[in-house]
Amino acid sequence: MFLLRCEDLHVLLVQVEPYIGFEMELKRKYEDVITDSVKLRCERKAAIRSCLKEKVGIINDCWISDKSLHTDFGVHVDALPFKHCIVENFIQDREYLKELKAELLDLKFIMKRNDLYQFHQSHDLAAINKPLINSLKQFLVEECCTWLEMATSIKLNTKVSVTCSSYNYSDHLLCHDDKCEDRRIAFILYLSEHWLPDYGGSLELFNTDDNGQPQEVVKSVQPLFNSLVFFEVMCKSFHQVAEVGVVDRTRLSVNGWFHGPLPECSNIVPNAHIDVHMFYPIQDDSSLLKYVNPMYLDSDIQEQISSSFEQDSEILLPDFLHKDFYKEICDCLCSDDISWELQGPPNRRKYETSCEKVLPLPMSKLVQLLKSEQFFKLLGNITNLELMPSQNTEVMLPQCSYELQRWKNGFYTLMRDDHMSNEYALDAIIHFNVHSLKQLQGGFVSYVARDADEELLTLLPSYNALALAFRDKDTLRFVKYINSVLQGCFHMLQFTYYETFTSSSSEEKAENIS
Repeated sequence: MFLLRCEDLHVLLVQVEPYIGFEMELKRKYEDVITDSVKLRCERKAAIRSCLKEKVGIINDCWISDKSLHTDFGVHVDALPFKHCIVENFIQDREYLKELKAELLDLKFIMKRNDLYQFHQSHDLAAINKPLINSLKQFLVEECCTWLEMATSIKLNTKVSVTCSSYNYSDHLLCHDDKCEDRRIAFILYLSEHWLPDYGGSLELFNTDDNGQPQEVVKSVQPLFNSLVFFEVMCKSFHQVAEVGVVDRTRLSVNGWFHGPLPECSNIVPNAHIDVHMFYPIQDDSSLLKYVNPMYLDSDIQEQISSSFEQDSEILLPDFLHKDFYKEICDCLCSDDISWELQGPPNRRKYETSCEKVLPLPMSKLVQLLKSEQFFKLLGNITNLELMPSQNTEVMLPQCSYELQRWKNGFYTLMRDDHMSNEYALDAIIHFNVHSLKQLQGGFVSYVARDADEELLTLLPSYNALALAFRDKDTLRFVKYINSVLQGCFHMLQFTYYETFTSSSSEEKAENIS
């Protein structure tokens, strides 16, 4: 057995002690470095680049006189299509922004998705307690707010709404004007380094027509690191964020609004009027059997469909048209002989339509069929809705409207409370040239409850199927923005049918559907 003598133990301890002391000293130094790093982060403050403070008078002169300004110190002011300003290298300390970005990326981001947008967003930064974010909030309320007042002569208060937004592949924000309550100045501070135009994600500004409606994109602003874009929120401040088109880049920004008292005279732009042409049932000698799957003309099948529809208020009828007839329509819709017209305005919709006068024969036959008395009768049988023409002079005839639409990347519709779709109605939709379309690509029809986030129904484009959906006045619908994942285009024939009603309510009914 090996025995360690006391004097040997003493020598061993003497030899080990210096190493223990050295390790403790290293630990203290490491802790000091970490403490100093945290302290340095806390000491970093956001501040406006000094020359911007000195030149704010020049900016103000151009802003209030509606003149353009392009300077050698990185400030660009334009009055068209509405007053806006781009400031390069806005924050003095770029390292502060890089550390702020890291702090922001540690936050929880929530997916925001509806008819208007798709992106990720943080919670309101007012509720977040982190050193650099706190510095940013203080900077916005104190220094930045004062500077903006001096630059624009717009009276602001101390209320600032601010969040962090993250746009990834296929994310977007569609045309809108930002008007809400007491918002006075909208701002975006970009935090993405080495961003290229090919990545998408630019801020796009719209011009407006004589009625104040947005028309087309006339200016694109690239999201450059440490650049600030701000504009006055007004009736014509229509803008959008273009879809991000790359999978390995994130467009990050801090954005929000400075609030203040609204001007005494604030013009209200009326909503755009969209003409809807109504049709009464027509007499057509064509036989349904010639074009429609005979299964759906069987009374027993119709009764089963009716029972299901009564319970769900929607149904999808597959293989609805004869296969050869359906394929013939698909082929003719791809012909260069059809002219398509872009529909807007972009704060309500963007897609193409073709009028009945120029439709190829197969599609023209289908349109006539869907407007016919016999098809009204078929729909009445399978939905139990009052779609049958009546001999009673006190009862008004049922009616329908329709559009033949072409859909591709960048197209959409938005929900609008003032739209005639708020009337009780039956939607009947048939898609053509649908090739493996998936929900993540967009292009589906979504039905939602008014004043709620609840989605009631999603209609995905389907091959040779008739989709039926009944909606009431508390149901809104939209077609989701089609992103760049979709290659090519597809077509949609959309009919809307309105039930019969008595003449005593005809004036009110006509007003609702005109």
